[in-house]
Amino acid sequence: MTLDIAILRLADSLASYASVRQGVIAENIANADTPGYRARDLVPFADILAARAEPAFAPAMTRPGHFNLASGNADLPLREAHAPGTASPNGNTVGLEDQMMRAAELKLQHDLALGVYAKSLAILRAGLGRR
Repeated sequence: MTLDIAILRLADSLASYASVRQGVIAENIANADTPGYRARDLVPFADILAARAEPAFAPAMTRPGHFNLASGNADLPLREAHAPGTASPNGNTVGLEDQMMRAAELKLQHDLALGVYAKSLAILRAGLGRR
């Protein structure tokens, strides 16, 4: 039996987003000295969430042959990161300070997702009479 609880799906989506964004930030840092490299970042999670919001009358997947359009497994859109400051003389736009700030922000998002997930499971356990 699986539970289809919206808050757990949201926490899972945020944790997945944080994981993918961590890879993008790591790639930016790895290419900090590459001439002409343009720093990239993901579209903000709030924008992705708003774009994927289900309408009031969303189609239902009633048979296994139906396409699951609500799944969040599609590739997340990348955009060029707009960092304060200017590009280096070799055309590289990666600012290590900016990338570190993005990584710190990302850790907060990941911790939030894990906290929501843990508290939601604690509430479910309490509802079942377990600790």
